[in-house]
Amino acid sequence: MKLSLFALRRLFIALILVLGATSAAFAHEPYTRGTKNFGPKVGFVSRNTSALGGLVFEYSLSRNVRLAPQASIIFRHKNLDGLVVDLDVQFPLPFAGDRCAFYPLVGIGFTSWNKHGIAEGTNKDVSTHLNRFGGNAGAGIEMLCTPTFKVFFEAKYAIIKTYPGAQISAGIAYVF
Repeated sequence: MKLSLFALRRLFIALILVLGATSAAFAHEPYTRGTKNFGPKVGFVSRNTSALGGLVFEYSLSRNVRLAPQASIIFRHKNLDGLVVDLDVQFPLPFAGDRCAFYPLVGIGFTSWNKHGIAEGTNKDVSTHLNRFGGNAGAGIEMLCTPTFKVFFEAKYAIIKTYPGAQISAGIAYVF
């Protein structure tokens, strides 16, 4: 059985329409209990003036309380890089007909910093690792572009002994 280009195009358009209709029909209200978001984020870390990349998952406990575990990698700059795992609680305050929300956040975080170096004269690697728990405080803003897609911008400060610093990030997320 051979399909013409015209028939394939019609089949593809029909498939897109069916998927779009079913995703809109089963989409959750954006700020109800049980709504989940998942997506990547990129940003900047002030501690070593470097980029960060990570993943974010959010779960709404109620209209105005959401858990947001995150894992990020801080890229090496000034011989310092790290891994960050945060568990934040966000408090979304929707506006513009539930299409946008401002959210303050607080949470706990674990950061594993790697300081790279070479001993003078021996060329031996003298990298050290420093693991710290701390707290997070910050705020963010998000906008729903469609019922299943949102963008967000977030700024927070990690209060950690020895290596405190600010993080500014932006991301996209699939809402389901």
